[in-house]
Amino acid sequence: MISFNTPKQFWLFSLIFLSACGSGSSNTKVPQSNTSESPTPITQNNIEDNYNIIIYGNSHSSQLGRIIEHIIENQYPDKSVQTTTVSGPFLDNIVSIRANVDKLKNKNLSHAIFQGQKYSQSGLTTYPTEAAEHLISSAKAQNITPILFPEHPQRGNPEEGQRVYDLHLSISAKQPSCVAPIGLVWNRLLVLMPNAKLHMDDGNHASYAGNVLTAMTFSEIITSRPADIMKFDPTINLSKQEQALFGQVVTEVLNLYPACGVS
Repeated sequence: MISFNTPKQFWLFSLIFLSACGSGSSNTKVPQSNTSESPTPITQNNIEDNYNIIIYGNSHSSQLGRIIEHIIENQYPDKSVQTTTVSGPFLDNIVSIRANVDKLKNKNLSHAIFQGQKYSQSGLTTYPTEAAEHLISSAKAQNITPILFPEHPQRGNPEEGQRVYDLHLSISAKQPSCVAPIGLVWNRLLVLMPNAKLHMDDGNHASYAGNVLTAMTFSEIITSRPADIMKFDPTINLSKQEQALFGQVVTEVLNLYPACGVS
């Protein structure tokens, strides 16, 4: 079994922000998304040759862009990928800076990934979702495919993965968006491979293997090409068997829970 320790070369990045899973109230003023009118449908940009992806989020998505670029370009030589990351503690903090939202006016963007919706670890507190709704609406106004990124569960807490996924489904019900079933993918993989080290030692952030699993999920969502037929990539520090299982789980879960099934 190959070690799941620190990634090589391009995957070595510092974690910038504190966990997105903390709770606490916020006085940040967030633009309101108008949900009284018929919401704009989702534009599917999966057939593009050049993916220009913007990622909004915190430390849970800080390494995602480079890994998505690597996976898609190595698997599909007909595609090119460029990613940009906009960082902040939570989406409501990010949206409070107008220049962050204005980045969605880039006419070359194909996809926008939104991570950092505030939620309660206990499930007992409800936090506003207007920031996520506003970002989704702003992306769709520019014909960008929006993808909500519910974080993976903390180690030993699979129920959290389902709860956070359900929260993001509720956001999509108000402002239609793709929703990546990240927590469900992680839960399924850990059923089949209980010893997989998807978490860092803090039990919260993704390890190298966890980031690869999440990026493979986004690769299938973005390209619509099944992860279970990905060829072995020797530059990824996972065995052939591990990569194959990761791909099978991603496609299995996305077949059950299509990310862009609501439009």
